[in-house]
Amino acid sequence: MFLARKETLDSGSRRRYLTRQQLPPIWGDEKEVQSSPVLVERPMTNPRDYPNEIRSAESGRPMRRGIKMITIDVDGQSFTYGQPGWWASLSDANDTEGQLTDEDNVVRAAARREARAKARKATPLTPLVIRAIRENCGLSQAEAARVFGGGPKAFEKYEAGEVVPSASMLKLLLVAAKRPKLFGKETGLPTISEADAELIRATVRKSSIDRIYERIYGSEPTHEPERA
Repeated sequence: MFLARKETLDSGSRRRYLTRQQLPPIWGDEKEVQSSPVLVERPMTNPRDYPNEIRSAESGRPMRRGIKMITIDVDGQSFTYGQPGWWASLSDANDTEGQLTDEDNVVRAAARREARAKARKATPLTPLVIRAIRENCGLSQAEAARVFGGGPKAFEKYEAGEVVPSASMLKLLLVAAKRPKLFGKETGLPTISEADAELIRATVRKSSIDRIYERIYGSEPTHEPERA
């Protein structure tokens, strides 16, 4: 059983006291899969100096802080990820007693979004990757929808795992990952480098409009012959 955690700090003893509440399910059609692969203990950082061990208010058992490999089932597909938290056992797949902080629950929710997107369609650009590309372009979800298209709620749905981007949108996002400055929200036309200009010329030369383009942009004026 996963338990949410709310923290208070006693200024005298500097000890943290933990209270618990039952976590609501993130998705109605998911469940924890106990027949998961062998669970392994992985080292984890402790940036907030959480206690390494607490006692379960549910069972009284000691629980150790660490990362436990959890397998969940979302839309009929299994998904395994590393879940930080306090665990009664870091190695027993059948022992799911644990307690999570608010930050741990962020990982839990993100894993379920990733799992939902992967269950819908195999894609390297998962919700977390799409969010990273958008943020690297300096765009909000609404701004990204205007820049990339797809509808006003497109990126909200992509990053929630509700919708998988189309093939053309995936290609556009890959371009944005390589050249984020081309998709920023700054007004005005992007600066074209000499390399870009050469790329444009090479593209035209390979196309059916090569001669038309050359006539328009590369022609020299015809001079009338001098009259005697």
